[in-house]
Amino acid sequence: MLDTKRSRWTIWVAAGVFALAGVAGARDLSEILQDKGVLTDEEAKESRDTKKTVAAGSTATLPDWISRITPFGDVRIRNEAFFRSGDADRNRDRFRLRFGAKVAVNDETEVGFKLASGAAGDPISNNQTFTDTFSFKSINIANAYIKLAPAQSLGLDRPWLTVTGGKFDIPLYTPPVPAAPVFDKDLTPEGFYESLKAVESKDGFVRGLALNLGQWIFEENSNTGEAALYAFQGVGNFALGDVLWNVGVGDYHYVDPSSIAVARNKNSSLNITNNVTLSDGTAVGGRPIDPTKFGPNKDGLDAAGKPITIKKLDSHFNDLDFATDVVVPTGARSWPIKIFFEFVKNTETSSDDVGYEAGAGIGASKDPGDVSFTYAFERLETDAVVSAFSESDFGHDGGTNTQAHIVQLGYVLLKNLSFLSTAYFDEPVDDVPGRNANRDVRWQVDMIAKF
Repeated sequence: MLDTKRSRWTIWVAAGVFALAGVAGARDLSEILQDKGVLTDEEAKESRDTKKTVAAGSTATLPDWISRITPFGDVRIRNEAFFRSGDADRNRDRFRLRFGAKVAVNDETEVGFKLASGAAGDPISNNQTFTDTFSFKSINIANAYIKLAPAQSLGLDRPWLTVTGGKFDIPLYTPPVPAAPVFDKDLTPEGFYESLKAVESKDGFVRGLALNLGQWIFEENSNTGEAALYAFQGVGNFALGDVLWNVGVGDYHYVDPSSIAVARNKNSSLNITNNVTLSDGTAVGGRPIDPTKFGPNKDGLDAAGKPITIKKLDSHFNDLDFATDVVVPTGARSWPIKIFFEFVKNTETSSDDVGYEAGAGIGASKDPGDVSFTYAFERLETDAVVSAFSESDFGHDGGTNTQAHIVQLGYVLLKNLSFLSTAYFDEPVDDVPGRNANRDVRWQVDMIAKF
């Protein structure tokens, strides 16, 4: 037993000497100790193996599948205030939590998922208000998709066609506007998406040409068929020296959009501000519609005592959209100038059918110390877009029939930690009964940490 302990002790001492002496010196000393009979051949080999482990710091090789996973996420804490004559001033605090991962199943297939906070019935907001007596908050499935981008398997030099199925983030080009007129940034459509990239280059005037197609299902009905949104968008990316120019032209056609408004009868989280007809024949629009607040006594009951519901949208929807932005370097890395514009028109109605947003910004939001400033003006008429999917933060109540000056200031404090202040100075496009027509101020201050 003593000889065994002495041998083990000798092995570890020799291994330590080897590690300190270096590889070449360790080899010579091992041979000398073997020659003198201090170490057997087996003990010498074990000492050399131990030395290699010590020198390498016992670093283990991670499995290949771990290197194929890319996790991501962010946490946003928001303070939000509302000021409007005729209403009581209001202040609230909210948070948003998002996390997920992208997994490269192979060189041509990606699987992704994302979980997000917020009300499950609200498709355009991941916010959760600080309320409800410290109760636990919900986490919902925001992404679950498979993306195919074949290249080498088809003998191609790059993926010319990408096909995605499941639930995913908006995959269309949108300019860097503070408030998206057509689709809220938190919206995650469900269905299929294809992108054909005819040109993809880092040099020359034409940097990219792509055709984006979407078939997104928002209601499934076994009797009447699927209510869906069909998206078509052509995108071009160009360069004039150091000036970058992006442009997108799209058409978004809705099949049975009334089902979105009818869904508001059961889902109070949906924001319907488009023109609708109620079950008692009342026509209303231009403000958030709650059927339970209509009726002879404003109690949600019609003259016969039956509950009032939303019967249909008064308009069909087919949105033609033009969007563009230009990035102009100023010679200072942190101070590029950005100019953007977006115009949308609903071709399926003859009034209240136009929306647009225009503005500019200067600065960056990438590295610590970066500062950015943006100004925009947006006008969104009542039936320009489907209100349930448009920007939730636009104006006092989100939705349509609003015009606003938007001022935004950003500052990057530390790597992956930034502050953003956004103020909306808004008012209705058209005065409608039941909506306060006075100028409103909605001010948001965000702290955002990404990981």
